[in-house]
Amino acid sequence: MNQRVEEIHRQSIVVDGHNHIMSELGKRRNRGDRAVFSNYYAPLIRKGGVNVILLVVGGDNTCLTNDSDLMLWGSLWVMDMLWEEAEESKDTIAICINSKEIDEAIGAGKIAILLTMEGGRPLEGKPNCETLVGLRTFYRQGLRGIQLVDNGRNRLGDGKGETRTQGRLTNFGLSVVKEANRLGMLVDVAHLTEPGFWDVIETSQAPIIDSHSNARAVCDHPRNLTDEQIRAIAKGGGVIGMTTNAAMTSKEIDKPTVDHLIKHIDHIAGLVGIDHVGLGPDHLEFELEVNLWAPAPGWLEGLYYGTKDTYYIQNLKSITGLPLITEALVNRGYSNDDIKKVLGGNWLRVYGQVIG
Repeated sequence: MNQRVEEIHRQSIVVDGHNHIMSELGKRRNRGDRAVFSNYYAPLIRKGGVNVILLVVGGDNTCLTNDSDLMLWGSLWVMDMLWEEAEESKDTIAICINSKEIDEAIGAGKIAILLTMEGGRPLEGKPNCETLVGLRTFYRQGLRGIQLVDNGRNRLGDGKGETRTQGRLTNFGLSVVKEANRLGMLVDVAHLTEPGFWDVIETSQAPIIDSHSNARAVCDHPRNLTDEQIRAIAKGGGVIGMTTNAAMTSKEIDKPTVDHLIKHIDHIAGLVGIDHVGLGPDHLEFELEVNLWAPAPGWLEGLYYGTKDTYYIQNLKSITGLPLITEALVNRGYSNDDIKKVLGGNWLRVYGQVIG
């Protein structure tokens, strides 16, 4: 890696816009490990040059809730683990609830952590009782992002595994978007069906994000975004996080590389400009195996991702590989300023606009 690449990466505020460290960290804490961030993850995060992480602390899948089938309880459990870690690893990480705290954490040489959920099942409450109590309570505990659905159906709306129904957001889902706007929470449309997506576009008064999707025009995967969707996110000032998921990067190549991922950045930048591209790698496993696939390999709650040799593109299966994206952007001729926007500047802009 040449000197220019190293300098750009080092001088940038690098944001990982979607990460599943907690799926593995829970298993480490369950076996008695403590201060796991300081002892294990922080060196890997710093090797990747990352300053800020949007960390998933619960959601619609048991791999997000420390294997609990009780989504509310499991998400509270995972969130509590992270707050425990924040105290035990306070020399390396800081949970942040606004942009000022992000700046302070970076200034102190710490890794800034923002909390989000991947799916709204933990917000549902009792059957036949739609209430915003859950969303508000999680907000008070530090949650600053809500991805409305995972691949399946919940009481907010339908994920991409349920596209046959052409389901839109429910009344509860619409109320969650409005309340998230009021509170100052990121609304994330990743995994959402297109009818539900357009409901969010019509409803949200703040920029929205898609934390981990690529361009369908480059790779025709059901989880990727159409050009029309990309334009709508950009029109509202939002950002799309590029995922390193192999199936969503290339259909033709069994082992896609970072150069295949850059094609998605090229496409989105050409369509709506570089100000709407970020990184959302979606890293899941570091060392311990995390139970993800159900009911069979390649399937995730009704959506088929395929059974490629690796879940991720080559050399980008962990956060340590992110400097390779900087190198590829340099080789593709992007300017220093544009590269810094992709690496984190665009995310920080939206975080500031939404969470304040």
